[in-house]
Amino acid sequence: MGKVVLKIKALPKDVSADINELAPRVKEFLASKGSVYKLEIEPLAFGLNVIMVTLIIDESEGSSKLESEFPEFKDAEMSIVDVSRMPDF
Repeated sequence: MGKVVLKIKALPKDVSADINELAPRVKEFLASKGSVYKLEIEPLAFGLNVIMVTLIIDESEGSSKLESEFPEFKDAEMSIVDVSRMPDF
């Protein structure tokens, strides 16, 4: 079975939260669901930042199961913004 690459956006629920402290916790949470390929902090608007994570999961897992587990992480609102298949080499 192949792999799926997901781009996940994690927006802090508290605008005063330290994004640099939140990012490792987001990474740890998502690492238990798949393989974290990349994590970046990107500007969003008006001085707010968002955490963008590239996660690789098995195709058999499916993204809907992962999405249903997002509410377990209480400090950020997570959503999948892009899904693609990883090419087989």
